[in-house]
Amino acid sequence: MVARLKEEMKIGDLEKKGNKKPKLTATGMLLILVADLYSNWKLDATQSIGFSKNNNNYKVKSRYNKAGVSPQIIEIVKRLVDYGYLDEVKGHHDKSGGNNSFTARIRPSLKLRSVFQQLGTDLYSIDHHKHAELIILRRKITDEDGDDWKENIEYADTELTNQWREQIKAYNSLLRRTFIDIPTLSEPFILSKIKKGPRKGEDMIVSIGPDNKHVHRVFNGSVEDNFEKGGRFFGGWWLQVPKTYRPFIHINNEPTVEVDYKAIHPNLLLTEPELDPYTLDRIVLPEFFNNIDDQRSAVKGVVLMAINATSAKKAFGAFRESKDEGDRMKTLSDQQLQKLLDAFTDKYPEIKDALNTGQGLYLMNLDSQIANMIIDYYTKQDIPIICVHDSFIINWKREEELRRIMDMASVQVNGKPIEQDAKKNDKKFTFKLDANPPLQSGATSMTLSVPKRVDRTPQYLERWEKHQRMMKAT
Repeated sequence: MVARLKEEMKIGDLEKKGNKKPKLTATGMLLILVADLYSNWKLDATQSIGFSKNNNNYKVKSRYNKAGVSPQIIEIVKRLVDYGYLDEVKGHHDKSGGNNSFTARIRPSLKLRSVFQQLGTDLYSIDHHKHAELIILRRKITDEDGDDWKENIEYADTELTNQWREQIKAYNSLLRRTFIDIPTLSEPFILSKIKKGPRKGEDMIVSIGPDNKHVHRVFNGSVEDNFEKGGRFFGGWWLQVPKTYRPFIHINNEPTVEVDYKAIHPNLLLTEPELDPYTLDRIVLPEFFNNIDDQRSAVKGVVLMAINATSAKKAFGAFRESKDEGDRMKTLSDQQLQKLLDAFTDKYPEIKDALNTGQGLYLMNLDSQIANMIIDYYTKQDIPIICVHDSFIINWKREEELRRIMDMASVQVNGKPIEQDAKKNDKKFTFKLDANPPLQSGATSMTLSVPKRVDRTPQYLERWEKHQRMMKAT
């Protein structure tokens, strides 16, 4: 298909002449572009993708552009539009990267869709992440309008960044060989609400197919921060969907269990970790909360915001911003939230000096070290595991083993174990024990926990069978 487009649109005219060949030819750029358009079309025929027309966004020597896409891609897109293969929606202004840039929205036209319909290529056959940088260093910048944007920063590799990259390469290789899906779904995607930005509240289609399992790590700050901020794992579809779906995730057609660290950031700060530090001994705002359980949610929210924020005002504003319209807690004033925070620090005074000082990114770095240790352990065992920051999803039969590894990892990184909690879609059976003579333990019954039966849709079973066929073929 690309060969036909190349000939029709005279893409060969754009190829560099002479002995000095570019990192990526114009034909190669056309292939990358068409593969992106095709994958988006397979997922949602109405979906557009953003396309920057700013030459500064195509730095061939950048580590974030290892494929070598040059500003020449702008002319290639123009030709696709001129020849009727792309529909272009203009007028979207984007400032990502700190430079004012014009970003168009492009999607396949009816003409290109008719060509796509003749292709038999599926998402298993397209690797969009072949050249992707796995260790990303990112900083937040504020423009002249006061808006915050994120910018990827160039850096020099060290022995440590190379080690992290090799670990994630091995992990992504394991994920590619692993079937991760939800048996109750007919279609291989989930509708998820967009939580931030101009499209807040709109539905976003999240693919749960083989095209959306790639993972990378994002560190925050500048080169001078020496990779001591952030570092969490991002990218997999399990990080992009509402948490209500997670108990139903199956790995290689087996049910799973999710084990997470309890209140990991407060507990990283506490000398003696607590199972539930957010439950206070009294109701601080009786005019607002009827019971301590209702109050706990607000305490948790404001404490986590204060751990991440650089001032109390920013923490309180972020707390209210995180609440949906109509949520009563969105009406809590700065004074009320301060009372909750004061009650928390009265109970745990050793945390007080860490609040509203921007400690969050340093704590994320600690929990990312813990996560990396756990992921690397299981990758070396060739055992699939997926991570949602401070929680881990694995085959349900490995729960006790995972708890031990999580204990060891938290002790190794932070010198102390942190309590854990398990979430699973299970049911319990209790059996009476008749023993003669009686058991030394004195037990008279035994309770077993097994996964609940989940009805698998025919489409899910087809996806599972297809995965097995693809793995045998490779």
